[in-house]
Amino acid sequence: MGFRARVPWRIALAVVALSACGRSEPVEPPLALEPLRAVDAGSRDAGRPDAGLDGGAHAGRADGGVPTSCASQPGPVSMQRCRLRLRFTRLTRSTASCFVDVRMSPGEEGVLEWDCGQPSGRAEVQFARARFTGWVTDRVVDVCYGSEFDWSDGCRWTSAQALRGAASAGATLTLTYGEAPLSGQTGCQVPCQASGDVVVLGP
Repeated sequence: MGFRARVPWRIALAVVALSACGRSEPVEPPLALEPLRAVDAGSRDAGRPDAGLDGGAHAGRADGGVPTSCASQPGPVSMQRCRLRLRFTRLTRSTASCFVDVRMSPGEEGVLEWDCGQPSGRAEVQFARARFTGWVTDRVVDVCYGSEFDWSDGCRWTSAQALRGAASAGATLTLTYGEAPLSGQTGCQVPCQASGDVVVLGP
């Protein structure tokens, strides 16, 4: 019989507790997917849990239905465009210590532009370090932004960040953040989630 050392139960509990808290620091600066991949996804549902099922946009899902990847789409293309100013006001993480690859800071302002000469048009939300793309349909915004980053667990992670809400002054766009390790990896830590608010300021 071989000898097997026992691990003190207090140490074992501490390891389990730490592994359940999610990540807190990235290994390297996260990589935005948008500059690497700018394709016409062909779907007005990019960023939704079912994105890609009807139009080819790649958007994965966490078990809870939160999208975990997002393909960039072209921005507005017509000469008739509408424009609204935005302000990012709130970010809430699933746990306080979680790192989430959200590229905006509370108080930061951005711009929403979309093709508004028809009921549904391509849209773009631009902040200093994040570009969301998608659609505005009947003045409802549905855009997303994706990124990839490495973590100290040795895994490569992907995130999807979606903004949805009314394209009208005084309205609030809801931010949802989901992430997952790329497929085929093992030993990855617990994923984090987040939510937030972007207020529509006006023209």
